[in-house]
Amino acid sequence: MAGVAQQNCHVEYRGCDIVISGPSREAHAQAQRIIRRFACSAVPYRLASTGTDQVILKPA
Repeated sequence: MAGVAQQNCHVEYRGCDIVISGPSREAHAQAQRIIRRFACSAVPYRLASTGTDQVILKPA
């Protein structure tokens, strides 16, 4: 199922922000994967805003 979610979402880097576009459920799932991946990094990400078909992550 994770492979399907990644196929439906578009991940774009805008400066330091990560913008995930796609169906809401899949975009949120992809955002959580990215947040977990960067959780222990020097620059962890947090959920900044959500829209109907877009999630924006910003450095914490």
